Amino acid sequence: MSPPVIGIVGAGGSVGGAALDGLHTSPHWTLRAGYRSQSARKDDAADIDWRHVNADDAASLARFCDGCAVVLNAAGPSCRIGDRVARAADAAGADYVDAFGGAMLVRQLAARPLSLERRVIHSAGVYPGLSGVLPRWLAGQGFDRVHALRGWAGGRERCTPAAAADVLLSTLDGFGQAGVAWIDGRRVTDALPPRDEVELVGFPGRVHVQPFFSQEMEQLARELGLRDAHWSNVMPSGRTTETIAHWCGRLSARTDDSTLKHAISDLVETARQDVAGQAPYYRLVLEMDGERAGRPRYVRAVLNAPDSYRVSGTVAASAVSCLLDTPPAPGIHSADSVLAWEPLLDHLRRWGAVDSFSLVELPVNDAAVEAVIEEGTL
Repeated sequence: MSPPVIGIVGAGGSVGGAALDGLHTSPHWTLRAGYRSQSARKDDAADIDWRHVNADDAASLARFCDGCAVVLNAAGPSCRIGDRVARAADAAGADYVDAFGGAMLVRQLAARPLSLERRVIHSAGVYPGLSGVLPRWLAGQGFDRVHALRGWAGGRERCTPAAAADVLLSTLDGFGQAGVAWIDGRRVTDALPPRDEVELVGFPGRVHVQPFFSQEMEQLARELGLRDAHWSNVMPSGRTTETIAHWCGRLSARTDDSTLKHAISDLVETARQDVAGQAPYYRLVLEMDGERAGRPRYVRAVLNAPDSYRVSGTVAASAVSCLLDTPPAPGIHSADSVLAWEPLLDHLRRWGAVDSFSLVELPVNDAAVEAVIEEGTL
């Protein structure tokens, strides 16, 4: 019996390339790598079947997906691709993984369902994706009840044009909202302001912190029964936040190709200026407090990685592995509902996506917890 074929659309990009590298370590499947431009193609492995594919062309997608057992979409921008790759995979009889996807993809697939036997895993990236998998695992680490979650994610790294487009378009699509937090069991707008020159455990130097609450975080807060949940994006400076806000304001009035092209270019350049001459990094820091045996408990998890693209690609590759090795029931699943943290962490380590991961128990006192909530210092 021939090994299953995994097709990766966008294999020449940063996320798709990381997924390809990870999946290439296993002899249990055959890899078909899709590229759009010749410059993105990589010919460093003779056993990888490189093929041209255009995600905007239905016939090209159909040819690429034909014969695949699983198709992974790592191309962007996700908001522009929508459900096109998913439908091409379905028509070819393949299960599907989307490194982003999110609520928009779910709405599209609900409006026009795929085949009943099809399995889909969406939001299989770093955010959303890992940002939901790790807190769910953390809540199960010795807590009888959990009360609050605080998360800080980001760092200093380049921004690819596809990533810039996804950030801008997903913000317009309502992926999340700045300044929002979950307080006393409900969503509160304008709850937290951005902060400059903040010192955070796990992040080198002083950073800019932008509170941001996504649909994924609200669902997580409801599922875990959290009293409070705060999430913040972390950047070297406030320039990126200002650039996103400026262009989202213009794009909300006029989302034409010319305006989007200028917005993408500006966001990529802003990130380049923040990275120039300094070592890139990505961090995810989570703090959770709750109860164990009637006593308060407070823990911190820190994920240290060279960049978010390789982490995101590894999460997507892990979702592909899940579909082939331990497939969920047919239907549409978010990555954080089907991926377990322990095997995902094993993939992150073995595939070179993280430098370290730590979980520490912290002393609990109300004053320290309040300082974290009010001042953003750890």
